[in-house]
Amino acid sequence: MARLKIELDRTVRLPGELLRHYGLSPGTEVVVESQEDGWAFHVVRPDLRKVYVEVTALCNLSCPICIRQVWRDRPGSMPWELFEELIHQLRAFPELRRVIFGGFGEPLVHPRIADMVALARTLGAGATLTTNGLLLDRGMARELLGAGLDTIVVSIDAAHLQAYRQAGLADGLDRVLDNIRGLRALARERGGLVPRIGLEFVLTRDSLSNLQDVPRLAQALGASFALITHLLPHTPDQAQAILYDHEEPAPTLSGWPVLGADWLIWGMARMPRFRWGAWRRCRFVEERATVIRWDGGVSPCYALMHSYPYYIYGRRKEVTAYILGFIQDRSLVEIWGSEEYVRFRAKVRAFRFPSCVDCGMACDYAAHNEDCWGNSPSCADCLWAQDIVRCP
Repeated sequence: MARLKIELDRTVRLPGELLRHYGLSPGTEVVVESQEDGWAFHVVRPDLRKVYVEVTALCNLSCPICIRQVWRDRPGSMPWELFEELIHQLRAFPELRRVIFGGFGEPLVHPRIADMVALARTLGAGATLTTNGLLLDRGMARELLGAGLDTIVVSIDAAHLQAYRQAGLADGLDRVLDNIRGLRALARERGGLVPRIGLEFVLTRDSLSNLQDVPRLAQALGASFALITHLLPHTPDQAQAILYDHEEPAPTLSGWPVLGADWLIWGMARMPRFRWGAWRRCRFVEERATVIRWDGGVSPCYALMHSYPYYIYGRRKEVTAYILGFIQDRSLVEIWGSEEYVRFRAKVRAFRFPSCVDCGMACDYAAHNEDCWGNSPSCADCLWAQDIVRCP
């Protein structure tokens, strides 16, 4: 019979007729939540569809806007044995569609990144990799293509140009662009249509003048999409550089043709929102995604993956990492189906959080990633939920 996990740690059993009424089979687990107007049943299913994997928190650049400049976590890289265990555990999710290699490090720094992509592809899911592109030389490109990578997103914006200069790489941008062209040339030689190439661009007051160049650059590189995101400011100076919720009208970008040997697709720019509003949705939860840190920690999203400060409309906020478990201690399917995680996803889907930005009181709760409704952690002023900050 089904087991219902309810408050006060009591366990009850659903009668067979109730199971049949809700279309549930014997043995189905349901998390029961008390609400103002009754009870909510949250069926526990292994329905994970997307997993973000931070194979390393190390990077070959030191971008001034990066979270790595201010976070309170120690960096490291995922051991190969832990990644193998992760792939083994992911086989318990029949609806898995995509593995994204990203996080807040540079995936190409990991010495076995191509092996990781190849192993992930044995799941039958797609594989995406986000990178700054500096290490994407011909040798690395050949390995990634051989491993079956089908989508790559390269960051190209003013912050990376500054990081190139700090690292003494006068030809940094040219090197990245040449690497993308080389990847595309190798893919053509193999006669394949993949990987899809995307560009990521962080929008700030300083980079706004370069935004209109993105479609032209994307077309020249054969990129089929450009992901435009606003800055998540970690310092007071960065908070002055944000573009959202200002008087300027939101810019628009035109599409561009991407030509192949005998096909044509239309490239598109994915623009963020420019105003805080009542509409709130979490793409991580809606797309049934989870995040795995380099140390095996499981987090519901990028925003809660690490501990760090950021500024939200001039107000400093301290985020503490929200880790639901470690895959080396408990299987991912157990963590995904745990009462805590199921309840959290249900709360986020309904977005049962206040809007701290609209409140304007800047209370102590909001300063520590909590809220006056008793939520900890809170998504009350999440810029990802506003679609202002975006991820691949």
